[in-house]
Amino acid sequence: MTGPMVMDDDPAFIGATLDDEMARLMEGLSNNPMSPNEQMAPNLPNDMDIPRTELEQALIRALYGYDCPLANEAAVEDRVAWASWVRGLWDSRREAVQTHLHLVERNRLFRAGRQWISAQGLGPWREPSRPRDAARVVYNMMDKALDQRLQIIMDQRPGFSVTPATNDPDDKRKAQAQQMALEYLYEQLQMDRFSREAAFWAQTDGVSFWHLYWDADRGPLDERLGTKPGEKKPLGDIGCQTLRVEQVRVSSNATATQPPHWVIVREVISRQEAAYRYGVAGLDAANTMIANGNAAAYSGSEGLGAWVLSQTTVGEGQRLRDEDVTERFTLYMAPHPDVLPEGMQLVLVGDEVVFGPKPLMWNIIPIVPVRDGSSDPSYYPRPVMEQWIDHQMRVNALLSKWIENIRVNAGGRFLTRPHAIATETFMGGVTSMIEVRGAGSMSDSIQPVNGFSVGADVKEALALEQRAFENASGWNQVSRGQATGESGRAIIATREQLERVFSPVVSAIAQAFTDFARAAIAGMAWGYDVPRALGTVGKGRPDLARAISSSDFDGQADVKVEKASMMPMPLAFRMYMLDNWLQTGVIDLKEYRRRQMFALASNISSPDDDQEARGKRVSDAIRQQIDVPEMRWQDNEAIHQDVLEREILLQDDLDPQIIAAAQERWTMLANQAAQKQGGAPGAAPPAPPMPGAGPEGGPPAASVPNMPPSQLPLAAGNPPIGVAPLMQQALAGIPEEESAARQADILSRQQ
Repeated sequence: MTGPMVMDDDPAFIGATLDDEMARLMEGLSNNPMSPNEQMAPNLPNDMDIPRTELEQALIRALYGYDCPLANEAAVEDRVAWASWVRGLWDSRREAVQTHLHLVERNRLFRAGRQWISAQGLGPWREPSRPRDAARVVYNMMDKALDQRLQIIMDQRPGFSVTPATNDPDDKRKAQAQQMALEYLYEQLQMDRFSREAAFWAQTDGVSFWHLYWDADRGPLDERLGTKPGEKKPLGDIGCQTLRVEQVRVSSNATATQPPHWVIVREVISRQEAAYRYGVAGLDAANTMIANGNAAAYSGSEGLGAWVLSQTTVGEGQRLRDEDVTERFTLYMAPHPDVLPEGMQLVLVGDEVVFGPKPLMWNIIPIVPVRDGSSDPSYYPRPVMEQWIDHQMRVNALLSKWIENIRVNAGGRFLTRPHAIATETFMGGVTSMIEVRGAGSMSDSIQPVNGFSVGADVKEALALEQRAFENASGWNQVSRGQATGESGRAIIATREQLERVFSPVVSAIAQAFTDFARAAIAGMAWGYDVPRALGTVGKGRPDLARAISSSDFDGQADVKVEKASMMPMPLAFRMYMLDNWLQTGVIDLKEYRRRQMFALASNISSPDDDQEARGKRVSDAIRQQIDVPEMRWQDNEAIHQDVLEREILLQDDLDPQIIAAAQERWTMLANQAAQKQGGAPGAAPPAPPMPGAGPEGGPPAASVPNMPPSQLPLAAGNPPIGVAPLMQQALAGIPEEESAARQADILSRQQ
């Protein structure tokens, strides 16, 4: 660490620096202290005579395996060596995930309703042979509780929040650009579908994954990439896919809080997909593997039982049936300061390296774990639903015992001597006549046995187990909307308890979207090298009226998804809160329209929005020193001046020419505003009022009439259906008696 750097030529700053250095010398302190990183650096090796190359190779072998091609200069160009090393890296973590995958099999089978199963050790899950007179009933509450949780997760859309590191206007503009880009990417990828898919697998597996990658076939079409005049090609954009737990393995250091040093993904793909994604290279790789007889079996190759997917998720289990398949490995290695400062990534199809090895493109591993809210701190956590299995099994056992009892007592039972019953005759299909042999009293030959019932005991035990299951899973009367007749305080307390049950899963999906946003920003910073106008960030959008490029993603910013925004809320209560905020002045009409979810309200455009959009385009033109749009008589001077002040005039680090141009425009706007108010000679006449405009003499460019909050048209303040016709009739001058008669006639017809 060097000494103090002179950041300014100000004599006061230089004097303060010299005084500080003198004070440190008087106290016996050094003016060139070691940085914290230097103080925490590990000790140097004892044997300093070993060449640095050999030390790096030894470090590579310790980190990534003895057969890593990076540790042998002769094997760096050998693709066979790379393929062998990647496969060995995958196999080295098989034992680490074997037990977890064994439990995943059971969880998926339980969700599918196959719940009378057992296994010996890590052997396959099987259904033991059933005794002839035994009943095995399954009352599957697992799938209902899990589907309800999935619905709760999907009920809310994540609200991305990008906070700039400083209050500098440029940082604020970049943070705004990043937030709008994340919203654009969420819509383009249709992330609600990926969220549902990932949450579905995480419910039984504990964790699933989103794999972000660069897709050259996505993105807007642009002529700048065309090879001939008029040809347009896609700019490329970020793609996403969902991975199951058996398709991902990580380094041994990974936990729920510690990111892995490397991640490897194994997928079984068809020969057609290999050719489609990688062209001739992928086709050759698939053909080579199939010709060698090493084609991967689709079921069971990932470490799960061969029949689990086919029995639990039929569509996925049979997707590649009767197809020529091969393996695709995707490896990501995090940067290491000594041996891999830029990280590494490669793609292996069959035994051929079709991409890489290359530096890590986005400088991060684009694998995002999606967890189910389990308290297990492992990287592969045991899912929450495992806590319900014991209750589910006891419910099945109790119901089965009840059915067996009903079956036994459904018909009569008799106590007889051997060969005492001769025959049984049915008369009229209703009456049964039993003939017995032997002399003496009839009761000596045959006696009916009184039936017995276990119903009372079973009902109590069944109610106890079902209540325990509902309390653990949250699938109860309150969440199903079956609780009625409670007071307001009781409803609030019950809802608070319900939120505590579902809070972990909601927090987990919010954290997953936060990690997704960080990976997506890294991908856009790498791939948006050509400026592009995003779908939600067009020229007419008032919140960001400019194109997006990679420069908008540099710098530091904090991105997150608020957990509270993901917690479901009744629609009526949400609308009530929104209306209450507007009436009390917490938000304005512009923010009210933005938060309104109905298309009729969200598509409303106000003059203020359009004025702000044009003001931002003028500000961007001044900053970029290009042709500035001409000033028009219809411009709202106050809004344009406010944009210039926030974007340019209040900044201290811009070019003086830019500030001067903005100041000149601000002055011209002030002069035009004075002409409008004073009606100076030569001033252009105001434009004729549009239909539906406000009263003459109102404020210029006003977007909303000056009405008290109590008279604003709100969703919660709309008149009832029967009141609207009365209001219209009163305004039309119809007598009150006639209006009452008409309304009574309408109500009588409705009855």
